[in-house]
Amino acid sequence: MIKMSNENLDNTTGGNTTINGPIINAVISIIDLLREAGYSLGSGIRRFSENKVCPLE
Repeated sequence: MIKMSNENLDNTTGGNTTINGPIINAVISIIDLLREAGYSLGSGIRRFSENKVCPLE
C-alpha cells in the first residue's frame, strides 16, 4: 500500500457520482407514468373512433 501525506489526501477526489439510486428510480417512475398515460390516451382515441364510448347518462 502507498503511504500518502496529509497534503495529498486533502487534494484527492473521486468516487462520488451525481446520479444516485433515488434519482434513477424517479426518472423510471416518470417514464412509466408517461407510458401508462399514452396507453390510456391511445385506448380512448381508438374507442372514440370506433364509436364504442359509454354513454354519459
